[in-house]
Amino acid sequence: MDPDIVDMDHVSVRVTDLDAALEFYHDLLGLPIRDRERYEAGDVPYVAVAAGGRHLHLVPVDEPSIDPNTAEADDRSPTDSNHGSRVPLGGEHVCLLVRSNGTDSREQLDDLLAAIEDAGYDVEPDEPTERYGAYGRDWAAYVRDPDGRRVELKVH
Repeated sequence: MDPDIVDMDHVSVRVTDLDAALEFYHDLLGLPIRDRERYEAGDVPYVAVAAGGRHLHLVPVDEPSIDPNTAEADDRSPTDSNHGSRVPLGGEHVCLLVRSNGTDSREQLDDLLAAIEDAGYDVEPDEPTERYGAYGRDWAAYVRDPDGRRVELKVH
């Protein structure tokens, strides 16, 4: 299988003060705010700012940093007081949009994930699932690169 990585969807970063982050990215740099209503409704664990067609997800957490060599994929931060959800500490990731003849459905994404596991790389538990991104809600899965960094593969 030869996947065709076609674009960047979004980057997600943890922030300890959402208002300060929005003052920097929106007020200072002029990036438009997206998803504030969905965040306040508890639908997503972030407020996004847009850079061109790509999003930067600002994920509020109490702990700003982790050691990627010791953090488990399912480690959780303290409960977020705004909507009660628990945010994965390993929430920082790069999301790659994937399109090829072999990755345009859930079953075909499953095949790609099996190939990634066969090559010796980790696919996180309970993947794939549907997630929101810059282009809406699509099938996606978190995998780990050789350094243990989270990479989200999103069908588009």
